[in-house]
Amino acid sequence: MSAAVLAALWFLSPVFLLGVAVIVALLAFHEYAGIAGRAGARVSKPAAGVATAVVCVAVGMPGLPIEVALAGVVLGLCGVVLGRGAGGEGEAVRDAALAAFAPLYIGLPLGLLAATRWTLGRETALLLIATVASSDTLQYYCGRLFGRHPLAPAISPKKTIEGAIGGFAGGAIGLALLGHWWLPDVPLPWRIALGLAVAAAGIAGDLFESLLKRSVGVKDSSAIIPGHGGVLDRIDALLFAAPVFYVFVRYRF
Repeated sequence: MSAAVLAALWFLSPVFLLGVAVIVALLAFHEYAGIAGRAGARVSKPAAGVATAVVCVAVGMPGLPIEVALAGVVLGLCGVVLGRGAGGEGEAVRDAALAAFAPLYIGLPLGLLAATRWTLGRETALLLIATVASSDTLQYYCGRLFGRHPLAPAISPKKTIEGAIGGFAGGAIGLALLGHWWLPDVPLPWRIALGLAVAAAGIAGDLFESLLKRSVGVKDSSAIIPGHGGVLDRIDALLFAAPVFYVFVRYRF
């Protein structure tokens, strides 16, 4: 899967990459809706799935009216919840919140990944993926080799403080080195700071998805990727890291 993502970033035109991002967003949304269903929520897969795709496209393609897309998404999802009636105590609030959260949690960051490729170039988009990957890799190996102190035992018992430190180091080193070629106009201290921020966001994204799964008693979001869980399990760090990276690189200085 990683090779396919890298190939898509490098060889596909921005419009085709946006199409890939929409497909990934829909797969991740399907898993998200399954988690929400286990919590007893009634998330309309057609309505919320379309809303997630619309937000992904509106954010990922420059020039589209994002505010119109967001307004349509909010009104459409509220209309779906309204049509279902009150339900039990608090059900309408829960269903509306979970449906509206999906486009923000999944569609927005994947759209920003496509926007990074579209507006900032394939090298910059690849730098984002490489930074998240290097952070994840060092986090894993440092946790395995040196991990002694739990990072968030109530959420993810296997994650350790030592692993998180390795993740920060991986993010900072990866972006500092590769950014020398792919973000040459950004000074080294800023590249290190951005690498640390991306690593922190990625760790938070990983813990957040773990919290969602733990709240409903599941280990993986799905079994679509044999041995690796679901799509949401593979992109959890990226969902939080992509907005941090995009906002800094797009609007720096």
